[in-house]
Amino acid sequence: MPQLVKKRRSGWAVLAAGALVASLLAVGASPAGAATDTADHEAKTGACVGDALGDQMFTDVSDMHAFKDAINCIAYYGITNGTGDGSTYSPNQDVTRAEMAVFIARAAGVAGADLGDAMGDKFDDLDGVWQEARDAINQLADNGMISSGGDYRPDDAMTRAEMAHFLVGFLAEAAANVTIDSNGVIQLGTGGTAMPADDWFADARAALPRSNDAEVSAIYELGITKGASAAAVQDDTKPPLDLNYEPHGTVNRGEMAAFITRALAHTPARPEGVSAQHDGENVILSARDENFAPVENVVIDVFTTDTGGAGLAFRADGSCGEVSRLGATGSEVGTFLCEIDSADEITGGDGNASVPLDTIADGGTTVWAWTGDNEDKVDGDTDLFRLDIPEGASRAMADRARVSTEHSAAKAHLGSSVLYTVQLQNANGDVTVGTDGKKPANFLVTLTTTALVVDTTDTDPSDGITVADNPQGASVVSTLPLTTDSDGKATFSVSGLPDQVAAQKADKYRVDIVIQPRQQGNAPENTMFYIGNATTAATPGGTGLITVGNVIFSTEDAARDAARTTVSVKPAADFVAAAARGASARATVSVTDQYGDAVPNVWCSLATSGAGDHTIGGNRNVGSDGAYTFRYERVGDTAATETLTASCDQDGDTDTAADTGSDTVEWAAPAGATGTGADIRQVDTDANIIFAGDDGSVAVLRYDSNDRFNIDADGSGAGVAAASTYAAFEKSISDADTLTWAIVGSGSRAVNSFTLIKADS
Repeated sequence: MPQLVKKRRSGWAVLAAGALVASLLAVGASPAGAATDTADHEAKTGACVGDALGDQMFTDVSDMHAFKDAINCIAYYGITNGTGDGSTYSPNQDVTRAEMAVFIARAAGVAGADLGDAMGDKFDDLDGVWQEARDAINQLADNGMISSGGDYRPDDAMTRAEMAHFLVGFLAEAAANVTIDSNGVIQLGTGGTAMPADDWFADARAALPRSNDAEVSAIYELGITKGASAAAVQDDTKPPLDLNYEPHGTVNRGEMAAFITRALAHTPARPEGVSAQHDGENVILSARDENFAPVENVVIDVFTTDTGGAGLAFRADGSCGEVSRLGATGSEVGTFLCEIDSADEITGGDGNASVPLDTIADGGTTVWAWTGDNEDKVDGDTDLFRLDIPEGASRAMADRARVSTEHSAAKAHLGSSVLYTVQLQNANGDVTVGTDGKKPANFLVTLTTTALVVDTTDTDPSDGITVADNPQGASVVSTLPLTTDSDGKATFSVSGLPDQVAAQKADKYRVDIVIQPRQQGNAPENTMFYIGNATTAATPGGTGLITVGNVIFSTEDAARDAARTTVSVKPAADFVAAAARGASARATVSVTDQYGDAVPNVWCSLATSGAGDHTIGGNRNVGSDGAYTFRYERVGDTAATETLTASCDQDGDTDTAADTGSDTVEWAAPAGATGTGADIRQVDTDANIIFAGDDGSVAVLRYDSNDRFNIDADGSGAGVAAASTYAAFEKSISDADTLTWAIVGSGSRAVNSFTLIKADS
């Protein structure tokens, strides 16, 4: 197996006065109302990770410099050695055309492109140019990376338009996703998905030849440039970007560093040794030799933990502590945790391997990657690459859109509105940004509003719409385009029409809601969105409409629908510890009308069953908020499922209950001396309490730092359990399915032994 031993770079020929070009960040945020498109072909991983970000100690590049990381990165790869004696970088100095050629040639070498030997001058004005620059200029011309003939103007400052020409030539030579066809058209992407850039800067198109304008568009789509300033005219109905490129502006060395590192991200260039990056869905593992060339058949072991618990990942001797394998559910990477084995990931011909990352933990996920000989184990001397992935970094493609509203009543008051939320999610239910983890998703909402005339003879208006309700006039159809925001969310309001029949005592309006996904840009045509709980999928751009539901807006007299109320019961806790001398509990009964508004002065009672039948507190009158909280006590330390049923009488005579509502509470018995494989139902780490067991037989356990803690090693519940710390035990409870325990002694002298059986073991 190839040995990947890191060592300090040496022996690189560097130009003291120059460097290559980097992207100038857009000035400020895009103006309000702008419709700046996204970079469709932006690289998801980069060349500047790990050792490539090490401080190169340039005295004129502070920690706060905007291009610090990019400057350090090109110095690591030997693309620059600074200026003067090498202690400075001169970030504000313009890059000359001669320097540009040198740095493009060096970058090509880092990316694995062989430019061959220079074959004589291709320009008329190269006399007096130092040899490395002269050779680089001719190499670029020999390989068709730049246009040749006439004067080269080696001492002129590089403009942003010229920079685009050099970078596209470089990427066509060194990157798999940039090609130039026989007609000179720049194609972005690979295989059958390659296409020309579809975005352009208005100022570049007006000032440049079409071929150079296409190069500028290409580096925008590749994420290398973000534009230079806001355009004077903003129009989100037309194709040009709402930004200026400023093609005739020059490029300084600080900007150059960002341009070149963003271009390198599209090539195989990665730092020496083993490194890891997150592309939004997978962890990409890379192995490179001392010349940054890909290394095939390198076995890489990976393991992970949540970032908040990274301090528990290793023991004092450097061996693995509280960590897990990394991989897709059912196909985890490796056989042995923190050990090199034949089941670990192996790099392919491109020097890379990919490992799925199903979810990112709250607070972030940390991944470690390393290589070694077979059966090597992690210890204090192991060279580990650490990757911290922040919470919310997932780019997993959204495949569904959940539609929700906080309006839960049967009707809404005429004149009010009901807010709906459309939220993108992926298959795991995690919130995503858009159709590919970056782009927003577009929807079309269709609202059909119908005025209804109420049949006043209807004696059972159960839901506000009956067959006797007659449409009044034609329905009004309106459409509303929606675009999700950076959180994958969009909202819209629904309201009824104005009262069209003033003489009618009770008017109603039904608004039917339908949502259709719309195709956008280069979004995959097979992207599917599932709306709400519907079982039918709608394809963007397709004809299938999905009905979300409807809302009823009404001017009906509330007294007429007095019987149409909702009674609900909400226990203060889903689990309560039972006690032989008695334990108290609370439950709130609420009464609302068909509009979701509180109904005051209603008499309610609360009864229980299944845990010692009794009526609680007699009849009570709910307050102005339509609610009353019942307090009661249950004596006995047995486990039971208690059903709470509320009965409310709207007539106020306390005799006949017109409506009911119910919920359940689990009473938990003190845990026995032993328990095996009990389902964990609820945990209170503040009170050090665990509820575990099945409905009707839940046990309550109390733990503290004096107890013994273990985490099951293989998930079987019967395997060898590894000893754990108190802190690690609490951290792992949320990942566990079941709990096994043994209690020795009683009272303050009890010694408890707990074993978690983790869900992901």
